[in-house]
Amino acid sequence: MARPTELPTMESGGNKHHAERAAPGSERLHESATEVFPGGVSHNIRYHEPHPLYVESASGATIRDVDGNEYVDYWMNHQTSVLGHAYPAVVEAVQEQAADGLHYGTPNETGLAFARKILEAFPAAERLRFTSSGTEATMYAVRLARATTGKDHILKAEGGWHGGSSDLSSAVHSPFDRRTTAGLPPGVEEHVHAFPINDEAAVEDLFEQYDVGGVIVEPMLLAGGGVECEADFLTFLREETRRRDAQLIFDEVVTGFRVSPGSYQARVGIEPDLTTFGKVAGGGLPIGGLAGRADLFERAKPNANVPPEQAILAGGGTFTMNPMTATAGLATLEVLESEPVYEHTESWGERVRSRLAEIFADRGVDARVLGTSSLFCPHFEPEAPLTDVKAVETATNRSALVKFHDRLIDRGHYHLPGHMGSVSYQTTEAQLEDLLESSEEVIQELQAEEVL
Repeated sequence: MARPTELPTMESGGNKHHAERAAPGSERLHESATEVFPGGVSHNIRYHEPHPLYVESASGATIRDVDGNEYVDYWMNHQTSVLGHAYPAVVEAVQEQAADGLHYGTPNETGLAFARKILEAFPAAERLRFTSSGTEATMYAVRLARATTGKDHILKAEGGWHGGSSDLSSAVHSPFDRRTTAGLPPGVEEHVHAFPINDEAAVEDLFEQYDVGGVIVEPMLLAGGGVECEADFLTFLREETRRRDAQLIFDEVVTGFRVSPGSYQARVGIEPDLTTFGKVAGGGLPIGGLAGRADLFERAKPNANVPPEQAILAGGGTFTMNPMTATAGLATLEVLESEPVYEHTESWGERVRSRLAEIFADRGVDARVLGTSSLFCPHFEPEAPLTDVKAVETATNRSALVKFHDRLIDRGHYHLPGHMGSVSYQTTEAQLEDLLESSEEVIQELQAEEVL
């Protein structure tokens, strides 16, 4: 086991007493990047004021920027690194595989073994196809739902983020009837309809209005601040999709293998027709995939005995099933099986959530901390129950959350401002105690400045 036992030494600009992060190297690189990338970034989510950090290395639970500042990392590679960064067993396995070739463009035994491991985690799944990203996985999942049911309409949750494909780029942020992006083909948005999570009546109404082929939902909406579907609501979706001959798709790209060995669906005991996965499963390398019943993939076979117009393109891509990702994924899953990873991350995650709630209450700050397992995100001054994404986005003090995270970065605790945080297997007790102490200091500052 490779978890560190002591809090790493924070160098200049990275300690908790530092009032403003000194990162001239990151600032210089960002200015240069504006001549290369639109807005200076290749992924909009990674931009934050005054400029993003440029990281040069990561190990354990920490990242180091180009200016030599170290930060305890709670963003963890878009919540991918449940083991922490550069976990020794994973690094060693990947290095050995690299010597044998990075990718072959053919099937390989490592990829087959990796696929079998993933299917073992999802009891309802009998077949899977790899992709290179979660976006591709969800795109193919809704395609399978439409093709296997013969129905064109898809239901999704308001605030659900399923990647940037045209099929699902709607109802991502409030107001949910506003277009998410320009450039969508005519008619795409007319075939995707959104419902507030935990609202059974809204779902029933949409089923009555449209010929629905599938329902896709994240059991926990990470981009939506951590609001969760209630178990009864997920049970309702399971029963309603069966009754209506529609496919139920759980998007577990983020929660897959992070919240339990069997992902979120195992926590609630509900089996969807299709599951999309990614992030954690790839051990830090690009990964995506969809798994489900064998009959759903029949027409996706290369030798499917069907007319060409009835064949289904689902899965594929140049780098799918590459041995580097398969090796990293297998090594990660083996650690998850053999080490007390979930015991550690569940315990630390609950500790952060409960202690933050205590700090806010003691300081007289109205706040609610959402999250489960290793995940956590506070929301300040809620004006309504945080039961759906609309409430998170329109009835909380979002500006205060960004400032809270930004001040924590100044103290050596990295969060992507405004987004969910997480602990890893290599996060230590000392690091968490420092996070909590720093959080209390930041709250005091924000109260003095009348931000809260």
